[in-house]
Amino acid sequence: MIGKVLKAFVQWWPQELRGQTIWIQQDNAPSHVPVDDEEFATAVAQTGLDIRLINQPANSPDLNVLDLGFFASLQSKAYEKISRNLDDLILNVKKEFDNYNADTLNSVPHTSRVYD
Repeated sequence: MIGKVLKAFVQWWPQELRGQTIWIQQDNAPSHVPVDDEEFATAVAQTGLDIRLINQPANSPDLNVLDLGFFASLQSKAYEKISRNLDDLILNVKKEFDNYNADTLNSVPHTSRVYD
C-alpha cells in the first residue's frame, strides 16, 4: 500500500485537489492495511496529503452491485484494449471509466431484498 498506492497518489493527484481529503475504501479482507495502521499514517504524513483509510461496510446490499456489476463491467471493457505496460493499463481503465455509460448498471442483475 505504501510502496505503490501511496506513491501513485503523490505522483498523480492533481495539485488543485491537494487540500481535500482522499478516502481509500477497502473491503474487509484480512490482508488489507488496518485503518489505524501507524506505519501507513507516518508515510501519509510525509506526503503532505490528507489520505485516510476506511473499510467498506460488510455485505452491504448498496455496494455489492458495485463490486459485482460495475467493476466487472469496467474490467471487461478495459480488457478489450491492448495494454503493453502498467501505464497503458491505467490509461485504458481511466478512459473506460470516463466514457462509462451509467445506464449499463441498470442491466446488472442483482437480488432484491424485502425488509420488514
